[in-house]
Amino acid sequence: MNECALLGQGLKFDNILNIEDPGNRDGCYEPYVFLAQRFRDYGYALHTRDIIKSQSVFEIHMDVNVHTSKVPAFLLLLETPAIQPSNSDVPSHYRKVFTWDDTRVDGNRFIKINFPNPLAIPDVDGFRSRDRFCCLIAGNKVVAQSDSRELYSERVKTIRWFEKNAPQDFDLYGIDWEYPPLNSGVSGKIIKRLWKYIPGFIFIRPFPSYRGRVDRKYNVLSRTRFSICYENVRDMPGYITEKIFDCFFAGCIPVYWGASNVDSHIPADCFIDRRKFRDTKQVYDFLKSINEEDFVGYQKRIAAFLESDNAYPFSSEYFAETIASTIVQDLGS
Repeated sequence: MNECALLGQGLKFDNILNIEDPGNRDGCYEPYVFLAQRFRDYGYALHTRDIIKSQSVFEIHMDVNVHTSKVPAFLLLLETPAIQPSNSDVPSHYRKVFTWDDTRVDGNRFIKINFPNPLAIPDVDGFRSRDRFCCLIAGNKVVAQSDSRELYSERVKTIRWFEKNAPQDFDLYGIDWEYPPLNSGVSGKIIKRLWKYIPGFIFIRPFPSYRGRVDRKYNVLSRTRFSICYENVRDMPGYITEKIFDCFFAGCIPVYWGASNVDSHIPADCFIDRRKFRDTKQVYDFLKSINEEDFVGYQKRIAAFLESDNAYPFSSEYFAETIASTIVQDLGS
């Protein structure tokens, strides 16, 4: 069987191709396991580069990478340049580029691909088992380079509003919230390193709403009514990550801010569009006005969407089949 390589920062020992790996939180590795299985059906063994002992027949790069081998290279472009600066320009050596970016997709070299998800249909359970009102699950991060469309700072503003005005109705989860809002660049890294030693001595909690990390986002979202669901960057057509789907799968209603054309891919009545509100207070007042009957209506529409053909392009199966069949066809042409 021919060997092919999957290259990405930090990928080694086939971890992302192993559904039993401890890093497989919320099924995030499933799409890549499916991808390996689909390539196997076509007669190719997909591995991370460190596993392959001989020359691979082609490479798939996750983000733009230096290409030094002579084999065909393909690009899986899932992150924005604001987060991964190397993705700002796509070198000509990539034969096919799989991307979320609707403005680049041409059906020829640039192929539309979404952030993949292990699709699941949520229970329509109303308020019954949801003892928490609103949450936010994300990391305390900053963009790699300045971009007016970044939403990291908007997350912090939202957290601060809840902590000041409705602390009883809000929970913060994720990584690095034991530190204050971070700066980008070298100064941010230095401050973060210093803060590793500060809180334990003077008992500072930069974010009082912080509840810690989560092993599974579903465990939090399934007992929460609403979730602040902001992408890393806004107003990028087609940039719809797993964040909104994590909410959907748990029957939690997302307050979404991100892709400018999100309602071209997901029905607008399945989520609360943050762009329609002046500020977080308006959002909060609206959430408070939603009764259980309205809430169940959202849940039913979400379930109907996830059961429809329109959700299939966001599935692990679609992700695997699109990439594998496109590459195999290209190699045979």
